Amino acid sequence: MIKKTSLKYLPHFIVLFRVILVFVIIILFCFNYLLFNAVALYLLLVIAFLDWFDGYSARKLKVNSKIGGLVDTLGDRITENCLLIFFAYKHLILIAIPIIFVTRSFISDFIRYQLYKNNIDTFSVNSSKLGFIFVASKTSRSVYLALKVIIFLLGGVILLMEKIAYLPEIYSTLLINLRTSMYFGAILLVISNLIRFILLVYDSRLVLKKAFVSNE
Repeated sequence: MIKKTSLKYLPHFIVLFRVILVFVIIILFCFNYLLFNAVALYLLLVIAFLDWFDGYSARKLKVNSKIGGLVDTLGDRITENCLLIFFAYKHLILIAIPIIFVTRSFISDFIRYQLYKNNIDTFSVNSSKLGFIFVASKTSRSVYLALKVIIFLLGGVILLMEKIAYLPEIYSTLLINLRTSMYFGAILLVISNLIRFILLVYDSRLVLKKAFVSNE
């Protein structure tokens, strides 16, 4: 019984551990030591794996739930917002990108709370064709996750390379190309984020109408 109960909360503990690692990564990148930055880059790979593994463990243990979906989303919000703010602070991306992400997060989480109160889980609300294709489908979620991981890893690689005092000219050119790729990749990420947000609002319109009308 104890073992079964403990396993029930395993995905939540994975999310918590992932969130803690985000702050560890940011702290490590703040140090001007190559080794610390290398460890931080490795931990970025770890949180990318954990982002997939918490959902996988929930499915395998058959402990999927609406509250579990909210916890996972909360972990995603903290991870992406903190890293994007940090990368903007390091002048790797536009400051507008984390501002848009944070604003979208507050509104989206309000919407998802309304869905939760109406017994609607995270992705089942996306009943429209476009909502399913761009938000709820496994393909779209995988592509969106992959895009985030690529952006975060690019940021980590750039910060690591910048700690190397003397870069050969070929690596200096590579660093410039990586910065350019991250800059435009982050713009693509925020566009994808806004498309998903618009479709979430559209598919949740009836629940939102009910929420606001009932509180008048």
